[in-house]
Amino acid sequence: MLLEFESYLKDKFPYLLKEKSILCCSGGIDSVVLFYLMLSLSKDFVVAHCNFKLRDIESDQDEDFVRDLCKENSIKFYTKSFDVKKIKAHSNKSTQMIARDLRYNFFDQLSSNLNIKHILTAHHLNDSLEGFIINISRGSGLDGLTGIPIENNKIKRPLICFEKSKIIDYAKSNNLNWREDSSNKTDSYLRNQIRNNIIPEFEKLEGNFIKNFKKSISYLQISNTIIHGKIDELKKNLLEYRGDEIAIKIKNLQEVNSEAFLYYFLRDFGFIDWNNIFKLIHSESGKKVLSESHILFRNKLELILRPVKQIKKINHLINDINNPFFIDNSFQIKFKKTTKISKNNINVVTVDIQKLKFPLLLRNFKDGDSFYPFGMDGSKKVGKFLKDNNINHLDKQSAVVLVNGDNKIIWVIGMRLDNRFSVLENTQKLLNIEYCKKN
Repeated sequence: MLLEFESYLKDKFPYLLKEKSILCCSGGIDSVVLFYLMLSLSKDFVVAHCNFKLRDIESDQDEDFVRDLCKENSIKFYTKSFDVKKIKAHSNKSTQMIARDLRYNFFDQLSSNLNIKHILTAHHLNDSLEGFIINISRGSGLDGLTGIPIENNKIKRPLICFEKSKIIDYAKSNNLNWREDSSNKTDSYLRNQIRNNIIPEFEKLEGNFIKNFKKSISYLQISNTIIHGKIDELKKNLLEYRGDEIAIKIKNLQEVNSEAFLYYFLRDFGFIDWNNIFKLIHSESGKKVLSESHILFRNKLELILRPVKQIKKINHLINDINNPFFIDNSFQIKFKKTTKISKNNINVVTVDIQKLKFPLLLRNFKDGDSFYPFGMDGSKKVGKFLKDNNINHLDKQSAVVLVNGDNKIIWVIGMRLDNRFSVLENTQKLLNIEYCKKN
């Protein structure tokens, strides 16, 4: 196995032959074998260990074992303890997910502190198979069926091509010692149930089951690479980037497999409600689907993808027009007496100061608001005005209005003055009101 391991390093991780790495060691057989393989090849590495305090004295014995292993072989040892049970009491995550997040955060922080770019874990082929079965049982797409990747950024997995049986044979033939995790023998976790009950049944049906799985994973990875390449090509024709939002052109989308493209493109933004996402292609403007981090909504001939932002609640009285009025350091309203009407600037309006009644109110637009748009006859609902001016559903919710003391809307900020406050020929006192957005 040592020769195979060295050959695999040269082929997939040539930089590990010369550069220092952090080896994550639990004390179990997999990470202990990785430890001795790296040691046998005289590679430069340090060891990191997490103690999650989940198995009482056993957890501390695991830590002592790894510490002694490093001391005997003159390898630097770093460890950190976590009270996972206490964290679990205040979290909706599973114990395994909490431990996973803590583990990788610790490894990443240690990597930064030590300025070591590579973090080695002892995941092997059987781990990849277990993950495959879990993912397929949950309805995963192709990415979830391509196995554990050999690397993710800093994380490298130099044992991922090796079967568990080979790792066990190496440990026994070299008389290695390791720690047994008693929890692995129980069926408390889904992964254990798959490892202990399901995979052995497949192996009874097909003696080369693990080897054949390795071939299948290779084919799936090749197919996935081709698909991702095609998706990247389609993005150039289907997407338009506009600041923090992305527009998907529906006409162009309908010329390809729209559902496949939307799935591959949107899944990275946390979307899971695929049926309603696919319906957006044929829906009316304003329809939307939310993920935890983004919103996708139909706007005329496009689907718009945008990060979810909390709409600021604005409800401020203005009594003084002598000083700028700031709103949460995001924008300000300035008042300035003038003798000329401001033109060609949508962020400045000139009003008849004598028509103002204080206090003025700056607030969010509400359904049912109406005003008399300057340059138009009669009144109009603010919502209809915004829609007619191509303001999409999401931006409409962020609209702000300046309201007079008698509850008449003076200005739809940045859009249109109310005709009732406009300057006439007999107006004697003029006031400029300016909206300034802060960067």
